[in-house]
Amino acid sequence: MKKNLIYTVAFLLCGSFLFGSCQDMLNVDSDRVEYELDGWTPADSVYSVLGILKAVQGVGDRQILLNELRADLVTVSNTKAVAEVQEIYNSNFSNLATNEYFDVKDYYTIINNCNIFLNRVDTTLYKNGKYYMMREYVAVKSIRAWAYLQLAINHNEIPFFTEPVIRHSVAEEVMQRPKLSRDEVLSKLIADIQLYENPLDYPMPVWSNNNSDVLGVPTAKLFVPIRMLLGEMYLWKGDYKNAAKYFYGQITGASTVQTTTTVYNGTQYFDNVHSVVRSSENSKGTTNINNKYSVLFYEEKTSMLTTVPFATNEKNGTVSGLSNIFAPVGDVGGAQVYASPGIVSLAALQMYCNDIGSSGPEYGNIYDYQGDLRIKATTYSEIADDQANTKYSNIIAKFNLSKEFNLTRDLETFYAPNSVVKSLTLQRAELAYLRFAEALVGLADKGYVGAMEVAMETLKEGLNKVDTILLNPVYKDSIRMAADTIVLTPQRDEAGEIMFDEDGKKIMIPVVDTYLAEYADMMVFNFALTGFEDNIGIHSRGSGDSEKNMYYALDPFCIARYLGKTEINEEEKEVVAADVVIEYQDSVNYVRDLVIDELALEMAWEGFRFGDLVRFAEAMDDPDVLAKRVAGREKENKVTYRNQEFEMDDVLYNKMLNKNNWYIPLPDTVNE
Repeated sequence: MKKNLIYTVAFLLCGSFLFGSCQDMLNVDSDRVEYELDGWTPADSVYSVLGILKAVQGVGDRQILLNELRADLVTVSNTKAVAEVQEIYNSNFSNLATNEYFDVKDYYTIINNCNIFLNRVDTTLYKNGKYYMMREYVAVKSIRAWAYLQLAINHNEIPFFTEPVIRHSVAEEVMQRPKLSRDEVLSKLIADIQLYENPLDYPMPVWSNNNSDVLGVPTAKLFVPIRMLLGEMYLWKGDYKNAAKYFYGQITGASTVQTTTTVYNGTQYFDNVHSVVRSSENSKGTTNINNKYSVLFYEEKTSMLTTVPFATNEKNGTVSGLSNIFAPVGDVGGAQVYASPGIVSLAALQMYCNDIGSSGPEYGNIYDYQGDLRIKATTYSEIADDQANTKYSNIIAKFNLSKEFNLTRDLETFYAPNSVVKSLTLQRAELAYLRFAEALVGLADKGYVGAMEVAMETLKEGLNKVDTILLNPVYKDSIRMAADTIVLTPQRDEAGEIMFDEDGKKIMIPVVDTYLAEYADMMVFNFALTGFEDNIGIHSRGSGDSEKNMYYALDPFCIARYLGKTEINEEEKEVVAADVVIEYQDSVNYVRDLVIDELALEMAWEGFRFGDLVRFAEAMDDPDVLAKRVAGREKENKVTYRNQEFEMDDVLYNKMLNKNNWYIPLPDTVNE
């Protein structure tokens, strides 16, 4: 017979919800109550929320696979990859009923369990000067919003409900409602969580004295920061002002300051900042490395905001299946999924900059691996202690770091092909920076002067000063300041360097003019805060000293070079053809493309990529942003996707030009 798919999957309830287990799942097939709400006491709240978190474990793997396999950063083995993996990779949705990764029931299990909790919890309970159920209430709202956001990104139109569904009759009524568009869902979610955005007013739960629960991670890191959720939702809605506001708040405010990697020892800058450092050769003739980037994906997870922990064996709970895809147990070298030639080529295209000597910056192949070093830090090509010295290429290491991890050992030594995935990071601090930069480029596109430059600072120099952006400013004539007002500022030479007199004192000159500007709106971002003094650009995490890198700048030469306008003089580092004109929109597109590339280099394989490409393509009203990158994933390109010489699969390109292939269908019925 046929049964409604969402009816079947959306209302599967955890019969033992109160006890933190979702093993026994029942269909709502009558009006009898499957989930007993009566007699619930506040003491049950932790166990109830643990049940929700257990349900989140059920979607952890597919968050990675649905977003990464459809995008441009992985390729699959034709012989090793199972049919379900190949179907996702090829955006083949013909087997929705049999491919477990396309099944939405686990997301709706999370949502309905959240609905039940939020409907039942008593937030008025007051003790010791606080409403002591409010933390769990806000935490569960964050999980529900996150689950709905993922469904909206993957499917575009989805069933939406916030009441608990525990009876057949209620399920029927809910299913008769029309599906909501992604934008409608986001509007409802924003209204639901916006009140709770400040973590000082609404902190996440703390369930023990040492701020760590039984899962071994701080309790707050089991939930999603409200500001991160709001920022991303506003990005999808194209409301870049609010998006920038919330990501700025996440980065700087309310005791949640996160800075990118900073300078540690002055002249030892590169030994402490970039991903991989040259060391001595090992016994196999390959170079050992000091790895400062992979530590983010080991147990320390230093910049982690939200994590999904897993059990190490099935007897203890839910186990991630990612090892069976990235490095199967008992089948070394038999990975189903690899880093794509596209991401490896993108990394190689980056111009590494080394500026530690007096002779000026050096560029290019300074280390054994050319280009951005983050890909080298998270892939390996040779397995340690392999007696046959068998070599494999582009095996992804982010999910399989061993407990013997040591910064002074080479990657092949601390990578464990058959290790269990202990946890997945859903959000980390670096993502807030890149989302902030994305919002700023959106503001630049809407006429905010200065926004594009701040976005570039996020990538290149770092954020450590006060930045002001103005919407459509109109500058009037200069106005002389009052005669009794004297403002002094250091005199600078043509290179912008401060000038000194013979005694070594700064040469101060008076500022006698100011300018009056009229503008429609203004935003101020103050990064002149403690902790941001040594903040560096995100790009420096893998490509050396980006601040000094003349190939990574907001100028006509770099823009023309990136956009494939070939009439440039590489030797003189200038645009030489009179007909090469760089328009304002070229600059916006250039910085936006750098943000897209940086999201690939920094966040590769972490479960964001396809959604990111959809969002950027929609924002730019340019399906090529997605289609060309995906179609070029199996090519070793030496140019950007904007260049005429960019190679790609024409069949896949034409398929991905069709926006219907960007979203996973959600059929009304399936054969049972």
